[in-house]
Amino acid sequence: SYVAELKSDGVSVSLVYRGGLFERAATRGDGSVGDDISANVKTIGSVPLRLNGDFAPDEEVEVRGEIYMPRSAFEKMNEEREEAGEPPLANPRNAAAGSLKLLDPKAAAKRPLNIFLYWLRMREDAMPDTHFDCLARIREMGLRVEPNMARLDGIERLASHLETWETRRSELDYETDGIVIKVDSRARQRALGGTSRHPRFAIAFKYPPEQK
Repeated sequence: SYVAELKSDGVSVSLVYRGGLFERAATRGDGSVGDDISANVKTIGSVPLRLNGDFAPDEEVEVRGEIYMPRSAFEKMNEEREEAGEPPLANPRNAAAGSLKLLDPKAAAKRPLNIFLYWLRMREDAMPDTHFDCLARIREMGLRVEPNMARLDGIERLASHLETWETRRSELDYETDGIVIKVDSRARQRALGGTSRHPRFAIAFKYPPEQK
């Protein structure tokens, strides 16, 4: 079994909760050290400050995902900028990244940002056995996951799924350039391991860039 998730084009972030309460948020940076963007992330309406469920006071939960700006919100913001005589922003990804770097959280709160989470770390005895069930757990805790994710048995069904979304992705209200494919079983993920840079159980399938 594989899990296929549409790859939203935004800013990679890590959120940490302790005892079910929001503690901090950071960008991925170089993979070891990122920027603390907690103040700005707390202003995003779809990021809960308290998770659903019961957690021990010191229990740590980390979720990783992508902060993005919806296409419709980006277009509206650019219209307002042009009316105000300001230069338009290049694309939704740059707009999201710039919003997270704003020094004033009140200014960041006015930016229409959203988030999808795709990775979970919590105490091992509470971790589900499959990636698909990890995504379900993330959603149960009150966090957003990519709504078109699918669990697919066999490479033929996966190939058909990739073909379907090559055209359908244009209907979405967020930028996506491909689909991330992961082996569903966490036991098989551990067996496959990874290199110093990439896991061997996941790969990004990229669609050809749009030509205009």
